[in-house]
Amino acid sequence: MKITFPYWGNYTVAFELLAKKLGFEVIPPQKTTSKTIEKGAKIAPEMYCFPLKVNLGNFLEAIENGADTILMPTALSGSCRLRYYAFVQDKVLKENEKNVNFIVFNQSLDIFSKLKKISGASFLKMVEATIFTLKALDVVEKLERKAWCLRPREVEKGDTDRVLNSAFKRMREVKGFFELLKFEKEILKELNQIRTEKKKVPKVGIVGEIYTVSDHTINFEIEKKLGNLGVEVYREMSLLYHLKKKIFFKDFFIQMKIKPYLRSTVGGHGRDAIYEMLKYVKEGFDGVIQLLPAMCVPPETGITVANYLQKPIKDIKIGEKVLTHKGRFKRVTQKFCRDYRGPLVKIDCGGKLLTLSVTPEHPLLMVKTFIKNQKKEIEKFDFFPAAEAKKGDFLAIPIPLDSRMKNFNSIDYSMMKIASNLSTRQKEINRFIFNADLLRLLGYYLAEGTIFWRRKRNKKIRPCGVGFCFNISEKDYIYDVIQIISTNFNLNPKIKTNFSPNSGVVTVYNTNFAEFIKHLCGFMADKKKLNIELLNLEPNLQKELLKGFFRGGGCFRDEYGKTTYRGVTTSWSLANQLFWLLIRNRIKPSLLEQNIENRKISYVLKIANAGGIKKLNDEKIKVSERKNNVRFKELNNYFLVPIRKIEIEYYEGKVYNLTVEDDHSYVANFLAIKNCMPETTVRPILEKIHQETGIPFLSLSLDEQAGEAGIDTRIEAFVDVVKNYFKRRQHS
Repeated sequence: MKITFPYWGNYTVAFELLAKKLGFEVIPPQKTTSKTIEKGAKIAPEMYCFPLKVNLGNFLEAIENGADTILMPTALSGSCRLRYYAFVQDKVLKENEKNVNFIVFNQSLDIFSKLKKISGASFLKMVEATIFTLKALDVVEKLERKAWCLRPREVEKGDTDRVLNSAFKRMREVKGFFELLKFEKEILKELNQIRTEKKKVPKVGIVGEIYTVSDHTINFEIEKKLGNLGVEVYREMSLLYHLKKKIFFKDFFIQMKIKPYLRSTVGGHGRDAIYEMLKYVKEGFDGVIQLLPAMCVPPETGITVANYLQKPIKDIKIGEKVLTHKGRFKRVTQKFCRDYRGPLVKIDCGGKLLTLSVTPEHPLLMVKTFIKNQKKEIEKFDFFPAAEAKKGDFLAIPIPLDSRMKNFNSIDYSMMKIASNLSTRQKEINRFIFNADLLRLLGYYLAEGTIFWRRKRNKKIRPCGVGFCFNISEKDYIYDVIQIISTNFNLNPKIKTNFSPNSGVVTVYNTNFAEFIKHLCGFMADKKKLNIELLNLEPNLQKELLKGFFRGGGCFRDEYGKTTYRGVTTSWSLANQLFWLLIRNRIKPSLLEQNIENRKISYVLKIANAGGIKKLNDEKIKVSERKNNVRFKELNNYFLVPIRKIEIEYYEGKVYNLTVEDDHSYVANFLAIKNCMPETTVRPILEKIHQETGIPFLSLSLDEQAGEAGIDTRIEAFVDVVKNYFKRRQHS
């Protein structure tokens, strides 16, 4: 067995020492270069994050040198994408005919036990190797910290790096713990002998994802560059610091400190970045640099926005509110777009409209299941990458929170801002009350209602009446409409049967009444949609509207295994809104697209279970008592829908992603998904701290396309700002 592992800056030396200590035959990863990154990026789908591509390049080079086994760490928990790397990398390498073994371990005692098993080392040998490795990591970090202080003050530029480069080469030959202590003492002595100037220099803190900030080969040696420009660097995020955080549960303390800025969990060490920047401000630093690896969904993916409408992601604007996985509407703070060429994971959860295509690592709110007593039980409920989804898992539809307005039970005619030019012969209607009967009436209108217009030279001038169309056999519904209108408005509706065969149309001519209906529900069959007043009502009242809609345009079928209640509309906006009103009332519908020749596309809302139909509380619909066999699951805040089919499709074109305040998620094609890049989620928060405190701030995105010359230019410009800030503080 010839093992290798990812290259990780100067830590690579410590990992190599550990492998040799346990008796492995090691193929150490070569130092990451532009060619390494190019190799990894070539076989990785474009939208995978940068560190994963770098690792793939490391592995390809090690495989060329004879490695057959890869040791790969994974995250223990949380939102970091590291926990998916091994799965994705193994798949990508096999697709490129690189058949190697992956040994994966998480950041816990799992490392100890797995290394013990594959090396055959005794328990005491493992303890000795662990202590030795931890000390080696400590030496690496001590030498790096010493270099941060020396570089901006050294008299002969380059002295510090000459000592450091030589030290890490010599460190590879160290074999025992006491030899390591002696080595540490010698190198620190050499560093202390470097001639330096005693002077104050600007101090800049570096924050960001641990791999990106600590591997000098992928961040263009930013610590060295800043030091040579006369700036002292400090970086809190290191491997030992990260391990100590896990051991002493420091994440809880960090979350409390940053609560005014961020309440939720994000990956990419986003919380740490906020905490560290606040700390650097408090300690009087002169600047902060964020390093983040750069990385989504196709442009026509439908995002649920305010008023429960659906809008293509390409048309979403910053500041617009979108529905999140927590069932509430939050503002979009950033929008990203880039070209993509590679695979998309296409996940079907119930037909065309409930199918989602995403890049393989985009996190979806997903339930992993296991079988217990021949039933699927929930094992894990979290955000998982699309690449991990399999048939039989569940994706989540959030149940929207109750957002109704208090004391909002009617609308006045004056609120509609329509000039009153009524004929004196017409009865005035000044208020439309939101009671159960009138909401049911609106439902009838949404299904088969129409607005009658006053016309002048064949142009529509003003609504003058409303018609409600039924099959002539639906006498109960016809008389329900007549009774509601006559009781609530003291109008005298008529039944006309000369519009079409077997139909009866309830007509009422009153301009005020028609304008209320038009304002609340729109007009024209394919343009109807609910106004905000109706969307903010409590669910029980909305249920009456749904009841009227299904009565007016629905088809009920009560057969064993085929119990369904279907409602149809040609309005895509209305179909979306009614879908979410059903979800708010804890009724799980299906939404299907229906294409009939020579007709407009229509949308079918289907309740396909007796339990859901009963929740409408419609006394006119009698459902037989049967066992309620359903495929979906209902939780307190979600409906879980099963994945029916997964396909991989090739895509070339633009892809998009959003950053959403607080919840860092949005609903795409009715399914909850997370922001792709947690680091970009944090950037606006760091910019806010910069604006509040005045401390200079620079955010650098690193990927395979980033050029060193461009990075150098931005760093040099930033250093000028830092030095001016430093001088002003010194003189104040």
